[in-house]
Amino acid sequence: MISHSQVLILGGGLAGLSFAIAIACENPDLDIVLLEASPFRSGSPNPLDTRGSALNLHSVSLLESWGIWSDLRAAAGAIRDIHVSHRGHFGSTVMTASELDVSALGYVVENHELGQRLLARAAQLGITIRSPVRCNALRTEAGTPAIETEDGEVITADLVLLAAGVAPDWFDQLGIRVLERPTPNTAVVFNARFPGQQSGRAFERFTPNGPLAVLPLPTLNHADQRYNVVWSVSDSTATTLGDLDDEAFRNHFQDAFGWRLGRVQAVGQRSQWPLMRLSASEQFRGGFLLVGNAAHTLHPVAGQGLNLSLREAGLLAHEIAEAQQRSAPIGCLASLKAYLDQVSREQRFVVDSTDALATLFNRRGPLLDVPRDASLALLDLLPAVRQQVASVGTGRRYA
Repeated sequence: MISHSQVLILGGGLAGLSFAIAIACENPDLDIVLLEASPFRSGSPNPLDTRGSALNLHSVSLLESWGIWSDLRAAAGAIRDIHVSHRGHFGSTVMTASELDVSALGYVVENHELGQRLLARAAQLGITIRSPVRCNALRTEAGTPAIETEDGEVITADLVLLAAGVAPDWFDQLGIRVLERPTPNTAVVFNARFPGQQSGRAFERFTPNGPLAVLPLPTLNHADQRYNVVWSVSDSTATTLGDLDDEAFRNHFQDAFGWRLGRVQAVGQRSQWPLMRLSASEQFRGGFLLVGNAAHTLHPVAGQGLNLSLREAGLLAHEIAEAQQRSAPIGCLASLKAYLDQVSREQRFVVDSTDALATLFNRRGPLLDVPRDASLALLDLLPAVRQQVASVGTGRRYA
């Protein structure tokens, strides 16, 4: 069986759904089909076992324009200020929302909450969602991009978005190389519970092995606070931590983070993944466009991966609308060149910024450590500079 859609999206994660919704909002007459290899999950996980994503203010404005934020807002945790420090060294600063005259610097949403609302909004917009449907191969020989499912169905499209992360088999079929830059570090991700009422403060604590981000999750009750933790450690430390029971793990985390929130009461399920920078040698070939984590992976230090994907979804939707108005084909390089040029520049900026931030506080010896710590202390005394740093983090650079 052969079918055709104007836009075909492979991957129904947060990025794939966001691109589908953005395109549908600006191009309501387009036929959009999204395929996801796994069944969509329903229900809510244990509150200590959820995973979260930080949304900057530009992402919030995009979600609002797509008709999602009004429903999601109640399930989001506001970041009202960010405490930045360096473990074992003097110097710290606090960046606040009030300095930028906004109610929050950003928000933290649990991925299952965001995913459920994206899925519901996609259905409202008439996007065809098929799950589980697994793509077996990409087809390029007929001059029109197409995919073949494991059941032998062939789907052609004017434009195919690859939004299922880094897929080497697919990239090989397109002749696109994956560029890898490994690091000696591993990210350990989990939720932690502390006593007291949620104040909306996020923490970015730099350690010799990398950053430790502690992000406020939405309040479930007034007796304790939940935080989503992304902890960068050496590979050997990650192995050690993986063998610890919860009590021993809590003690190690407490030692690394400190006592700013009191004693760690509990931790949830822990996940680990190697911190490896992956990027595609090119993002478009023959009607196939790589988007989201398929095109770039970022160090989680600044939580910009999803934000960058949302930004790119809005840009692509606009370029497709422009092509439609000119009656130009949406899947050709000429129609996508402005999009590719812009996202390439912004990807380089975000990648360079997050990589620099991730390594800024690596141990380099006293001749470099002392000036750097002094700079962090001075940042706390220079509101104008601190405001500029905070403004970039909110995504206002894109507004």
